[in-house]
Amino acid sequence: MESILEVRNLNSYYEEERSLIGEHGKRRQVLHNVSFIVNSGETVGLVGESGSGKTTLCRAVLGLLKDYDGEIIHRSKRPQMVFQDPFSSLNPVRSVGWILDEALRIQGGHSRAERKAAVDEALTQVGLGPEYARRLPGELSGGQRQRVSIAAAVITRPRLIVADEPVSALDVTIQAQILKLLYDLKRQYELSYLFISHDLNVIYQICDRVLVMQQGVIVEQNTVEEIFNKPRHPYTKQLLKAAE
Repeated sequence: MESILEVRNLNSYYEEERSLIGEHGKRRQVLHNVSFIVNSGETVGLVGESGSGKTTLCRAVLGLLKDYDGEIIHRSKRPQMVFQDPFSSLNPVRSVGWILDEALRIQGGHSRAERKAAVDEALTQVGLGPEYARRLPGELSGGQRQRVSIAAAVITRPRLIVADEPVSALDVTIQAQILKLLYDLKRQYELSYLFISHDLNVIYQICDRVLVMQQGVIVEQNTVEEIFNKPRHPYTKQLLKAAE
């Protein structure tokens, strides 16, 4: 099976705030020898309590970290991101059409007519429609804004999407709709997801494999069935018990 992302022995660090007398802050390690792969067409879940290093790992995968060692190997174009809060991730003063078109302008290689057609197609694929191109994000519901965020992520045709708590801000009914949309897009475009969530029920619904992270260490990784039915690490068992 072809791997889309491979992370090998990743260690990341950050420097704590300097003291009042100007001394350098202490360099603190966040991720410790993290290794995993995401295969083509696979959804890999990442779980762990707040502060476990999930966001830092996402930033590393997206190329937003400078202070790290190890290897992050992408075997496709740059991954795209779907954020937890679609309202803060969308420019409030720009139309939906402008937001989607901007992603294609940055990518380059598309005529104006091609960009317009791609925007209309993306809006249709996420269940909105071309008429939403004229709307502002503030005119949309939370679920509609998340659909726009997903359209912005897929419009450049990446093979990997990092989804950081993409349904946690939505009610249960809308969550189910967005999860189905992500699944349908995965099949249509052979997408792979690195899917971060604190909700183990969501992880069980959508993921093929799961990484369990504790204090910057992946303490267990396995298929979703093995993680939920035969957890091995005490921390995994603790998370599952807390979710009951």
